[in-house]
Amino acid sequence: MDAREIVRILDEKGEVSLDTWRLVSVRKNDDGTADILYRNRHVGSDENPVFLWIYANIVEEDWDVRVLERITFQKEDLLWLLKFVFPKVKVYKGLAK
Repeated sequence: MDAREIVRILDEKGEVSLDTWRLVSVRKNDDGTADILYRNRHVGSDENPVFLWIYANIVEEDWDVRVLERITFQKEDLLWLLKFVFPKVKVYKGLAK
């Protein structure tokens, strides 16, 4: 199943509305899962956009995608994690304000 099919199935199932969320990236993993990143079209700003990350199980036999986890976050949340949770992680240029 390719990335377009994964996104289409999630939209048809009502898991993610493509009217609200714009696809940013899809990464298929070797274990039959996928990481899908969306950006909200209506909420947030260019400086601090709102993202939706979905971790999904791809069921090739049933031609289905099942959401295992979903997290909504903003860029400032990532900066907070990098600063306080992972203090030894280098902040990449362009991510910090």
